Amino acid sequence: MNQYSKYLILKSAMENVFGADAWYALKESNHVPTWRKYAEKLLKSIEFALKDTVEVYDSEWMEEIERHVQRGLESLKASKAIDEIIAIIAGVLICISFLQIGHMPSRSGTRKKYHLRKGQWKFNMFRSVVYLQSKEQKENQFLHKQQLKIGFDKQQELRGEHYRSKSKLAYSEWCLENEKA
Repeated sequence: MNQYSKYLILKSAMENVFGADAWYALKESNHVPTWRKYAEKLLKSIEFALKDTVEVYDSEWMEEIERHVQRGLESLKASKAIDEIIAIIAGVLICISFLQIGHMPSRSGTRKKYHLRKGQWKFNMFRSVVYLQSKEQKENQFLHKQQLKIGFDKQQELRGEHYRSKSKLAYSEWCLENEKA
C-alpha cells in the first residue's frame, strides 16, 4: 500500500462517475499525470452535467460555474503533486457546492468568526434554489430503490402483475396500496 491509498473516498467517487477503470487507474497510483487526467475529466464532467441537467438558471450563475471549472483546469495543468491535485478538486467543488446553494460566500480577509447560526449561512440573496420532482422522476426513483431492495426479477414480476391488474394507479402507488413496495 502506498501513501495515496488514503484517498479511498475520492477513488470510490471517481469509480462511481467513470467506472472501474478509474478505480484501478488510481488504486495504488502515485503517477501525477494519471491523477491529473481523472481530475480534469471530473471537473469537465461536473460542468457538462450541470449544463445538461439544470434547466432553469441565470446566465451569470453558469458563467460563475464555468469560471471556477476553468480556474481548476488551469491550476491542474501546473500541479506537480497528487496532494495538490486533490486540493484543487476540493477547492473547485466547494465553490460549485455554494453556487448550487445560491452563491459563494466572500469573506476573504475578514477576521470575524462565522458560527453555524440561522441567518448567517443563508445564500439566497442573488438566486433561489428549487428542487422539483416530476411524477416521472418520482416513479423512476421508486423503481430504482425497489430494484435495489427486491432485485430485478422480482420487480419484473410485480410490474407484470400491475400491468395485468389494469390498475389506473401508477406502479409505485399500486405497490404501496397493495403493500408490495
